[in-house]
Amino acid sequence: MRTIIAIFCIFLLTACHTRTAEDAFKEGRYIESINLLAASLDEKGPAKFDQEDVKRLQTIVSSVMQFYEKDLNHFHKYDYPQKIDAYKHLLTMKEILSNRFYSDQISFFNDKYDTRQLKQTLAKEYYDYGNYITGTDSESYRTKAELYKNSLSYDNYKNAATLYKNANTKYMQMAAKSYYEQGKQFEQQGNYKAAAQAFNQASSIHKPLGKYKDSDKRAIDNDKKYATQQAEEAYREAKQLAMNATKRYEYREVAKYYARAASIYRPYGQYFDASSLAETYERKGIIKVYCYSSYFIDEIRNRLNANYIKFVNYSRDADIDIKIDYDDDFVANGKSVENETKIEQIFDKYVEVEDKDGNKTQVKTYKDQRYNLQTVTHSNKLTFTTSIEAHGIYSYSKSFKVEETSFKYDYIYSGDVPARFYNHSNGRLKSKDELYTQGKRNLLTQVNSILDNIAKDLSYL
Repeated sequence: MRTIIAIFCIFLLTACHTRTAEDAFKEGRYIESINLLAASLDEKGPAKFDQEDVKRLQTIVSSVMQFYEKDLNHFHKYDYPQKIDAYKHLLTMKEILSNRFYSDQISFFNDKYDTRQLKQTLAKEYYDYGNYITGTDSESYRTKAELYKNSLSYDNYKNAATLYKNANTKYMQMAAKSYYEQGKQFEQQGNYKAAAQAFNQASSIHKPLGKYKDSDKRAIDNDKKYATQQAEEAYREAKQLAMNATKRYEYREVAKYYARAASIYRPYGQYFDASSLAETYERKGIIKVYCYSSYFIDEIRNRLNANYIKFVNYSRDADIDIKIDYDDDFVANGKSVENETKIEQIFDKYVEVEDKDGNKTQVKTYKDQRYNLQTVTHSNKLTFTTSIEAHGIYSYSKSFKVEETSFKYDYIYSGDVPARFYNHSNGRLKSKDELYTQGKRNLLTQVNSILDNIAKDLSYL
């Protein structure tokens, strides 16, 4: 128990601990530490801002600033990703710490770093990084274009706009050419799906510059060839299955393949008679159900909800008739009585007993105390008797009972009753409505389970 209490106390202390700027700094999460620091000072407000807060502010800001400056001094001239990352963090710090009521207390940082100057530096680093990369293929030109674009997001540095346009144009031209050649290769191999995708990529990438050769036409041609292949395969599979189909689920399988053939080829028109054959076999796979009972109609419809099951209004139109009947029988005020004679030993008196050495001691003696216990059991019982029948192309029959009971026990004492016993009752007799509600809920659970099994059976007809 003490261990559990100790663990619980530790949990509470941990849960109640608020993450601080110092916590984040120790974990190397320096920008998070600045955010937490600013949030805590903003929450405290200028009225409560004291010298201890000044010291804490200056210590954390100075430490984070020195960390990034140390990195910048350590990096090689061409360590562009690392330098960019450090300058971006310094810019984030500047944006967090500027125009605050405590900004004057960190003039060593705010005066040293100017927002515009940091953005210009970042623009230069991205620009130089773009120039550093040699364009040899579409990927390298894409990277150069992104770097020049990033440079422009910070400042209109030198001719970054022109270099971005040139690199991006070169990327689109080379990428389109690469995808176009891939498409031709896939086309020769008969991989029409991959060919269509490659020609589409060529067209999409080159779109800002205009059409790329005949990529649009070749994308459509190859997609049509792929659609024709797939439709032929699905149509052939459907015809093969249809030759041996005799059951409803087999007809539905045939319909699925004809529908697949029609759907795949639809962008290019009708694929022979696939669409009409899909509808024909879908109709042949339908199972028509008629419900005789006025009970559990919703349950039957909800559980037999497959798209191949159709409910009809007349038995003569149905493949299967389903009927669910039930009645309830309530027996009230059942009563039984049990009489018992109880014996309990109780203290009578002390008697003096002498041992072999002549020592005398007082020993308790007991006597029997007899009393009577009458237990009267009152009971109510509600019984649901339910039958489920199905006839037609599928047969099913089952009857079952669901019983709900309640009990009340009266304990009546008489005779020489010990003081700790007294007349009392346990339990409660429930009303018919209470038993009905509880029993109907359990009945529905069983009915739904049986209907689920029937639905599963129908799927194999």
